[in-house]
Amino acid sequence: MDTSKFLLIFKREYITRVRTKAFILSTILAPMGLLILIVVPIILSSVQTEQRQVIGIQDETQTVLIRLLEQNPDRYQPLPPVSADSLRSMVLSGSVDGFIIITEEHITGNRSPELFYTGTGGLSLVSEIRGDLRAALQNERLDRAEVGETVRNILAMRTSLQTRVLTDTGEQENDTMSLFFVGYIMFFIIYAAMFGYGAVIMRSVIEEKSSRIIEVITSSVRPFELLMGKVMGVGALGLTQFAIWSVAGAGLLALAAPIAVLLGGTAEVGTDLNTAAAQADLPFTMPSIGAEVWITFILFFLAGYLIYSSLYAAVGSAVDAESDANQLMIPLMIPIMLPLLFIGNVASDPNSTFSVITSLVPFFAPMLMPMRVAMTPVPFWEIALGLLLCIITFTAIIWVSARIYRVGILMYGKKASFGELFRWVRYN
Repeated sequence: MDTSKFLLIFKREYITRVRTKAFILSTILAPMGLLILIVVPIILSSVQTEQRQVIGIQDETQTVLIRLLEQNPDRYQPLPPVSADSLRSMVLSGSVDGFIIITEEHITGNRSPELFYTGTGGLSLVSEIRGDLRAALQNERLDRAEVGETVRNILAMRTSLQTRVLTDTGEQENDTMSLFFVGYIMFFIIYAAMFGYGAVIMRSVIEEKSSRIIEVITSSVRPFELLMGKVMGVGALGLTQFAIWSVAGAGLLALAAPIAVLLGGTAEVGTDLNTAAAQADLPFTMPSIGAEVWITFILFFLAGYLIYSSLYAAVGSAVDAESDANQLMIPLMIPIMLPLLFIGNVASDPNSTFSVITSLVPFFAPMLMPMRVAMTPVPFWEIALGLLLCIITFTAIIWVSARIYRVGILMYGKKASFGELFRWVRYN
């Protein structure tokens, strides 16, 4: 391969695309979208929505309703001792949004109360009523059993579990749920990159092929050099964009919790993220992400990009228009989609045999290996083996893709079948 020609193509692909409006706008808008996704849910969660659903309670015990009114007087109202059909008519006429009949069996037996309502209010309404009833019935049973305050306090206690990871250098706190979300985000970043930047390669090849510019280019540059220059140039473009997003994202995350706390008026300016989150009673903390996680993410991002972009380039060289690529895209989409089915298994046990094997498969490793590394310590040999297999796979695919590319870029007006693609690979 002529290095000077490869670098020329690389430079052209990178500089041309980094100056486009699409690149500039997407680079700017993505952090803004991240900010919206972080801040808007926090703001919405702090807004007290008005609860308009009124649930009527027909309490035959004369004790449970009092407890429900003490918990939420705006939610519940007493109903007269009328028939169930009359209560249904009240709901249908809009007098109340629903009703519950409380009997002695709900306290002394194992029968669950039933809510009859219009269906409005969603999951939050049902969840809130269930919680209120559980507390009211439990307290009534405890009172009847004349249980002392000590037993009540024991029943009210909720035990949580804090985790610490032991390493050769000591111990550190571990938040499994937060680490899962870190791995989950990394999974989808790489997953989206496979689609986005691979499609850029395919469109570039199709555009040059349809405009016949490729004929002029290939007169002075070998197809392999041209393909490698395109793949590496767009890959460098992707790294540039992700580097900008990472810096912007880190800054936004550092501001997210303090902003949320300041909205609630409970924190001081300059509070760090985890302290601010605790003061705001937010349901997340920012886990400590080691350098090995970022390094693994970058390496497997590059590995996945190289594998799939070379496949996209082969597809682009085999068709004349992007609409004609659907048939050839089906085998390409399968290995990209399969890791979505494996997320649950890998997240539930990152060190299982299934997780280890799937994270070593070159077509799945770019998405699954960074997710495992973010969640649990992964032996170095597994990471190294995964990268080695990805490199071997990329080398094989780029060789096959280049052979398809050298023939396909000069084929016009004909849709290539899979049989023809195999013949192009064998063509000398």
